[in-house]
Amino acid sequence: MKNSLTAVIYLQPDQIFLRIIELPSLKVVNDVRSGLFTIGEDNKTANYRKNMAAITDNIEGFKELISDYQVDDIKFYGAYEDMDSVTASYVGDQLKVRTGLKIEWLNNNQLMAQSMSYIVDQLPEFKNLSKHCLYILSIGLDSSTLAFFHHGNFETSWEIDLGGAQIHRLVNQLRQTTTNPTEIIQDYIGSKLGYLAPELTRQKKTTMIVQNAASLAKRYVDKHQKIGEIDRQKFRETFNHLLIPQDRYMYNNDIDPTEAQDEYILPNYLVIARMSDLINPSCLYVTNLSIMDGISNGIATANDVSQATVNNMIRTSADNIAKRYGIDFNHADFVKKYALQFFDELRPIHRLSNHYRLLLEVAAKVDDIGNFINQQGHYRHSAYILEANPMIGLSNEDNLIIAEVARYHSTESPTIDQSHYRHLDEDIQMPVAKLAAILRLVDSLDDSRQQKISRIQLKLKNGRLIIKATSSDDLVLESWSFSQKSQLFDDVFGIKPVLKEKEGR
Repeated sequence: MKNSLTAVIYLQPDQIFLRIIELPSLKVVNDVRSGLFTIGEDNKTANYRKNMAAITDNIEGFKELISDYQVDDIKFYGAYEDMDSVTASYVGDQLKVRTGLKIEWLNNNQLMAQSMSYIVDQLPEFKNLSKHCLYILSIGLDSSTLAFFHHGNFETSWEIDLGGAQIHRLVNQLRQTTTNPTEIIQDYIGSKLGYLAPELTRQKKTTMIVQNAASLAKRYVDKHQKIGEIDRQKFRETFNHLLIPQDRYMYNNDIDPTEAQDEYILPNYLVIARMSDLINPSCLYVTNLSIMDGISNGIATANDVSQATVNNMIRTSADNIAKRYGIDFNHADFVKKYALQFFDELRPIHRLSNHYRLLLEVAAKVDDIGNFINQQGHYRHSAYILEANPMIGLSNEDNLIIAEVARYHSTESPTIDQSHYRHLDEDIQMPVAKLAAILRLVDSLDDSRQQKISRIQLKLKNGRLIIKATSSDDLVLESWSFSQKSQLFDDVFGIKPVLKEKEGR
């Protein structure tokens, strides 16, 4: 039993959680949480450094419980929320010194992808509820995520600048200047959601599921269940009671005393009510499946289904960005197909994991989106578009790698003279260079954008990479482009690429 248990610690700005799980069944052996921490002020949710003493005290208590269960495997994750990379490094180092545990920061896109993939894979009702149009609204502390599924498949998501703690701070600030701040808050929420209105599908058969709203889950989800339908009339009645001043609804019979003490109950109701007005779902549900469930599910190494779901969300997000910026899909499909062939057949020389294969696949889909702005220097435009549009399911580092591979897939090379490359962490400089070298080589083989090559064969021989390209058309332009772009591959791998044409039928 000892070897089958894993402890998962998850730190978010207002609380820290411990879950001891049995693998691979994901059975929860113990589940505990700390009291609430003080969140940040001045529009900052994360307050990790000021709460360091409370955090470390709780972790020490967690470690005693972990020891009681004789668990050796400890996973420590934290919400990368309202922090820059330097602050995250400082906080991570302080935690390591004080607790001996190394934290892995997860951004909002990773947390939402993991929790939503758990809903997709583990919620028995999901298949039926997503037969037509389904929205999942996942409410966070500083921001929220809305995901859209159609016929059971993930199609798109939006990160919304609205969260429970953020709205709670604003309510408290407005209470100092106005007696009824909720009207202003409702206008504020409307302004944040207004841009979504044209994109939301309003159909008769639309379902909406709310996640990370503990008060609603407690009220509407029965014991031993994972989802419950929200009574729309009762929801609206409770919402109207919440709109009156706090000291009055504290004693309203319609609201449970523990609900009244939840400082995020009003913000959550405000966001859900406004989103429901925009989507106009036929049915409204709430689930008690949490981010912690998603994290626990994600670490189960035997659970390939969960990772496959997240990877499909990543691929779909890349397709959405490519479509938005009008890329040439025929060219992108060509580059993706042969870039992955190069990656698979050249494993002995690049020695990168399958995760980098996924990043290469994504980069091949989006490396040309900068043409939307200007064809000249399009690779630079691609990079900063990608930096501004992080994809769901990917870490900050993964998104950065994809952006930098897109930057170097065409003309510029990842050298010490390039400031972007020079400032990358050393542990990702080589993966960026290797992926860019492969992508640039393959991109040159379709320089005409006509997909003249029908087959490619690779052979490593005497320090050279022999590339036999089968084509029924002339490859004059491709050969010229190949000669211009192959040097990076030689520089990175010390192997000279040689293109040989083979006439096809």
